[in-house]
Amino acid sequence: MKILTLNTWQERGPWRERWDLIFRGLKEYAPDIAGFQEVFNMEWAELIRERSGYPWLCVSGEHSGLIFLSKYPPVGQECLIMKTRSPLEEYRRYAFGAMFETPRGKVPCFNTHLSWQVSDEPARVGQVKELDEWVREKAGLSPAVVMGDFNTAPGTAPIHFLTSRGWSDTFEQANPWVRDFELSGGARQSPDGFSNSQRKGKAYLTWDYKNPYAEKERDKMAERRIDYIFVTRRDGPFSRIRSSRVVFDSPEGEVWPSDHFGVLTEFSNG
Repeated sequence: MKILTLNTWQERGPWRERWDLIFRGLKEYAPDIAGFQEVFNMEWAELIRERSGYPWLCVSGEHSGLIFLSKYPPVGQECLIMKTRSPLEEYRRYAFGAMFETPRGKVPCFNTHLSWQVSDEPARVGQVKELDEWVREKAGLSPAVVMGDFNTAPGTAPIHFLTSRGWSDTFEQANPWVRDFELSGGARQSPDGFSNSQRKGKAYLTWDYKNPYAEKERDKMAERRIDYIFVTRRDGPFSRIRSSRVVFDSPEGEVWPSDHFGVLTEFSNG
């Protein structure tokens, strides 16, 4: 089973050309379930389903911007409106969950997008605590996959909280080198996490200044890995992680798929 996450950057920049690249990437990566953030136009969400060829679309509403594309039918979905709000934001943050009927049984998936500014770290801590409680309530004893734009780097308080609760960062699990690299002296520390211009030939940042859409926000956001696919427990369909990698990380001409790069994780069948 392959799971993909991508923040699609709303309808900004050359957005139709950007989506052409996203559609092309979906065919290449062929995820079974894809979670997107910042899709606020519900008419466009339906067109995304049609153009991508996926049989199933789950939307949580125009306010959250969270959607799923799936090869498998949903058998239920719910949305969490988070109580914890950044003092710098006038709107609420959300999480969206859907249960999919797959050949390996029912699989609970969750998608979220947390507050983004550097000073929002206390808000993000509150948001992940709400998220963890809600996911456990909805998924019950089943292992769940949780994806999205967490807007914070590995080693920060929100990510530490989730891993202390047993959540596994699938990218880190599949690429053990990345933890030492991110948390070592080889990484340049920023106020809210770690960033690095050196890559050892391996892509791992999802907010990366080589992308000009991200580089324009250099004064607001440091280069970091901020997009994740977590599993709440390494069991059932998520017991074995075959691979996890950064995707949507190259342009065509001067057009990039988004301001973020995505993450694709593949789980073994056995």
